[in-house]
Amino acid sequence: MRRHSFFPALIGLLPLVPVSGVVASPCHPHGPPKGDVSHAHGPGGGSHNGAGNGHGGGHGGGGHGGPPGFPGNGSPDYPPFHGNGTHGGFPPYNGNGGSPITTTTITTTATDITTTTGITTTTTDTTATTGTTTSTASPTACSDYWLENIAHQGLAPYAIPGYRVFRSVKEFGARGDGINDDTDAINAAISSGNRCGPGCDGSTTRPALVYFPPGTYLVSRPIIDYYYTQVIGNARCRPVIKASGNFTANWVIDSNPYQSDGNLAWGSTNVFWRQISNFIIDMTAAPEPSNPEAPGLAGIHWPSSQATSLSNIEFRMSQDSATTQQGIFIESGSGGYLGDLTFNGGRFGLQVGNQQFTMRNLVFNNVRTAIRQIWSWGWTYQGISINNCGVGFDFTSISNDPASLGQYQVGSITILDSSISNTPIGILIGSPNGADTRSVNNFIFENIALKNVAVAIRNLNNGGVDLVGTPVNMFIRAWGRGNEYNTATAQDNTPSTPIPGTFTPFVRPASLLTPDGRYYARSKPLYSELPASAFLSARSFGAVGNGQTDDTDALNQLFAAAAEQGKVAYIDHGQYIVTDTVFIPPGARITGESYPQIVSAGPLFNDIANPKPVVQIGTIAGQPGSIEWSDTIVSTRGQQAGAIGIQYNLASAGSGQPSGMWDVHVRIGGFRGSNLQLEQCPKTPEINAINPNCIAAFMSMHITALSSGLYMENCWFWVADHDIEDAANNSQITVYAGRGLLIESVVGQIWLVGTGVEHHQMYEYQLYNTNNIEMGQIQTETAYYQPNPDARFPFALDQRFHDPVFGPGEDGWGLRIVNSRGLRVYGAGLYSFFDNYDQSMCIPGKNCQRNIFSLEGMNDVSVYNLNTVGTTYMATVDGTDIIPAADNAGMFVDSVAYVHTA
Repeated sequence: MRRHSFFPALIGLLPLVPVSGVVASPCHPHGPPKGDVSHAHGPGGGSHNGAGNGHGGGHGGGGHGGPPGFPGNGSPDYPPFHGNGTHGGFPPYNGNGGSPITTTTITTTATDITTTTGITTTTTDTTATTGTTTSTASPTACSDYWLENIAHQGLAPYAIPGYRVFRSVKEFGARGDGINDDTDAINAAISSGNRCGPGCDGSTTRPALVYFPPGTYLVSRPIIDYYYTQVIGNARCRPVIKASGNFTANWVIDSNPYQSDGNLAWGSTNVFWRQISNFIIDMTAAPEPSNPEAPGLAGIHWPSSQATSLSNIEFRMSQDSATTQQGIFIESGSGGYLGDLTFNGGRFGLQVGNQQFTMRNLVFNNVRTAIRQIWSWGWTYQGISINNCGVGFDFTSISNDPASLGQYQVGSITILDSSISNTPIGILIGSPNGADTRSVNNFIFENIALKNVAVAIRNLNNGGVDLVGTPVNMFIRAWGRGNEYNTATAQDNTPSTPIPGTFTPFVRPASLLTPDGRYYARSKPLYSELPASAFLSARSFGAVGNGQTDDTDALNQLFAAAAEQGKVAYIDHGQYIVTDTVFIPPGARITGESYPQIVSAGPLFNDIANPKPVVQIGTIAGQPGSIEWSDTIVSTRGQQAGAIGIQYNLASAGSGQPSGMWDVHVRIGGFRGSNLQLEQCPKTPEINAINPNCIAAFMSMHITALSSGLYMENCWFWVADHDIEDAANNSQITVYAGRGLLIESVVGQIWLVGTGVEHHQMYEYQLYNTNNIEMGQIQTETAYYQPNPDARFPFALDQRFHDPVFGPGEDGWGLRIVNSRGLRVYGAGLYSFFDNYDQSMCIPGKNCQRNIFSLEGMNDVSVYNLNTVGTTYMATVDGTDIIPAADNAGMFVDSVAYVHTA
């Protein structure tokens, strides 16, 4: 990544001093770096501070600063909580108005209830719960959790001698008795081992899995999360992290603490590979702030980026009507995924702003406002259940900055397969005033069940009701706002048509749905029902994981044995070198410890004419069966011009359940042991030459023609644009990988939930002659080095893989779709941030590249909330450019609510 670090400015939300007890990490004692180094920020100065011109002033170099009119010079990373009335930015966020709408402001009468086109009345029960729950278990059952009892043999080959990957907080003195203060012990467990904490730019060499046994852990100050950390509770009996009655800070868990200079510890668009899972966060005993202008306590502060997740967490907050507590606070970043969360009580369940995010299977009970959106480029909410709240969704955040006074800060939002019950106002929206011509507040709401919701959609600008609710059950089949383009008529330069509110959506492919008509979804398996004896360890099978030994045979034996014995293969943390393909047979279940790496090396993967998969799922194309795979990274070492990261061959459709991949990532270059770092592959924008030693992968993932039935969640396929390790100061590098994710499954039945693909030569996503796929939110960035060289180099066109044809000076596609049907995209962010590592002219000129989304041949495709950056045209049909970006200028992105084929 790194892209633009834009988010609207917020002044004075929080004190800009380190939290008590947080010091610079010994691995890198200085603050945020300066100079020509970062891929996410502009040249020199304070983080995210763009000096009002839209492109400069950020921490590091070569990237992006703030948009026009937003203050810079180290101002805090916050969006606009400064309002001027009831909804402009509720106190304490520099507003001068009242509170959000509560149930006392709503009156429902019989005349409020009407029948609206597009709404279907039903008697379906809308109550839902998260997919992963905590059962009442005996002490014996709690202590029999496999992760607690399995042998902990993870190896970090580049860390200090004796470094421990797995660590239990009780080994560091935490009691978990609900009486003694465990703050120091927990923070010691996280930081032990000279790890990458505040003051360190990033690191893959010191990972940690920090485990919490069952218990109640009392904390009086924030738990400080570190880079490359999994914080995991007992999934059988989720531990409680309880804020004490004298809790003294703004968040219980702070994943990215503010430093004395006003900057986050890590640039929020550069925070990768972290998880928090299996907890109850209890704030009910914490005091409310004595100062009414102070922000409310949040359970988790999470300004993060790709390959991060929060899951299986319950937030318990005060039920007091005047509480200021909130579950999760996100003010910036480039996410990302979170799911399987429950919020009980509080002022806000979520108060969030980020470039893009996918959030799935969230439950809100008795929250004053379930979700308050601070800002967004693109956002996808799927499977949300809101019960007994005052407001369901609030998308009315506006700016109080003089340069953007009164402008809405929410770009585009997609909500699908969700429910709202016993809540007076379902959704709050606004309409930009006449002077604000941006394409913002674009909405698509599809398949939302309502029960006893007086006002389904309220528009604050005119005080009106855009969609009336009902005391009985009904569905919003499809409702939207924003520009709509039919690709057939758009080829004749026909302008967009405003979506009129209710509309008829494209038919959902039946093979992608559950019996209730929702899209199939499946949470990451925790295997909490299994004992430690049901797991087979990679280290116990002879794999070493030291970054030197050839572990090919050991991993093949491990995966075969796990499938044959019906056990789970556990990849202890390590860097596992493979010199030939590793096979995952049908029936295999695999999970990793703190993102172990399977890294290709050697000549077999360096034949560009005969590419080979590093990891192959299914031994032959079209083999029946399915697999489960989670928490693993696949990579390459050095020149590997013939390496395909992952090849999926299984025909899982109709086999009982699809295959699943959760938090499985492909990472090409930029890390220790890759031999593709700053030393070997620095960027060279001034030189017209290709370094052959940096040709690192043929393709990230291939879903083959005879395969089918695959669910992918929170998977990120990233060709490194910068060196991750601390000593490199986020310096940009040039690494070449030919192709991103190729899907050519004829049957399809594929779900891509919260996926991203970045920085490949020819394309990020290519869907060729495929069918029946749900995607969203998808996110791409084209290669920063292009057009030096352009998309014709270094990999030549290969017709075996249906490569696109490029002309001189052309850049790769973000999304290419050829002769495919039943493709439903629920949010797409396709970004081009650079022209040969420069953006000073091409970002404001919308010409970093000419086009980024191609439709070719006969297609049945619908795309909700298409957002692009740096492109002249937002789509191309059979070589004809359509949808001028200039006609759809939005926040920082250009935005169209609905694009579809005829």
